[in-house]
Amino acid sequence: MLSARFHFGLIGLLFALTAWAAPTGMTARAWVSIDAVTGRELAAHQADLPLAPASLTQLMTAYVLLGDIKKNKLSLGEMLSVPPAAEQVDGARVFLKAGEQISVDTLLQAMLVHSASDATLTLVTAADGSEAAFVERMNSEAKRLGMGKTRFMNATGLTEPGHESSARDLAILGRALVSDFANRQTFFTQKELVFKGITYYNANRLLWRDPAVNGLKVGRTAQAGYCSVASAQRGDQQRIAVVLGARSDALRTQDALKLLNDGFENFDSVLLYRARQPVKVVKLYRGISDSVALGFAQNLHVLIPHGSAARIKAQVITQQPVLAPVRKGQRMGSLRLTLDGKPLGEFALVALQGVSVAGIFGRAWDSIRLMVE
Repeated sequence: MLSARFHFGLIGLLFALTAWAAPTGMTARAWVSIDAVTGRELAAHQADLPLAPASLTQLMTAYVLLGDIKKNKLSLGEMLSVPPAAEQVDGARVFLKAGEQISVDTLLQAMLVHSASDATLTLVTAADGSEAAFVERMNSEAKRLGMGKTRFMNATGLTEPGHESSARDLAILGRALVSDFANRQTFFTQKELVFKGITYYNANRLLWRDPAVNGLKVGRTAQAGYCSVASAQRGDQQRIAVVLGARSDALRTQDALKLLNDGFENFDSVLLYRARQPVKVVKLYRGISDSVALGFAQNLHVLIPHGSAARIKAQVITQQPVLAPVRKGQRMGSLRLTLDGKPLGEFALVALQGVSVAGIFGRAWDSIRLMVE
């Protein structure tokens, strides 16, 4: 598992990279870009400023609903009855009629392609009985994800006092959607929806401008301005960019593209070791085995300047001698990384298997070995 400890050199390196790589000519009120795998921030401006998120709110609505589908509380083919309130709701609509039976799949498409408030209200009412009850779950999930500047007052994104989020929080949410629901990403890449003979086009112009873009959503209200959470993948690299408070659709698209391009051109997310891959096998004393493999419980990725992977140096640090018993997952040392001689990070190494204590003769022999080695 990745250690929570990092060298101050790593922090300094990342701040330096951010300052060096920040794109010029940005016009939005707040913005941030991150690496989707590591979650590392690449560039930011007023990223913690609480702002109205418009229909980017529906990304959290989708996150909660997709979680319900994953837990079999809802199914995509399930037919839902449109509540009377959905006919009267403000915002974008697909003109649902009270009592109509519409599938969860179609309603999700309407929400994520067209930001349809009537579809959103139908979904959340079916899930929790009322929008208010559903919003409680949205706020609980926001807290769990660490979205500290976010407070949802509704599920649609309509302007309401106290309804706010931040660029950094929405990047966290975007990363969670990409990570937790990788099999549902077609909802976020869909360019159009035909419903009742009307074609609704996705307002996310990035889906047409850049084939690497694979979501996620755009929004707009008079208070929020033009907003976007964009995701793009090029090869094995994935970036997420959030733009809040842009002055026009064109500027929103321009700013998001700048952030994505900057992230791809200046940084690499590198997989150094896979989960449970032995990093080093160390000598073990007084155990039923004479060695134990050390590694990571999860994949170890690091974020580095573009093209610098070959210059990373690794050093395994353990406290000697290593004695049995050893528990699987027990911290046994650390991996210290440097880049061009500068600290890059230090990560905890754990035992990949447990090793119990040897019998009396084995322990006695190893005691002799320890004295002479």
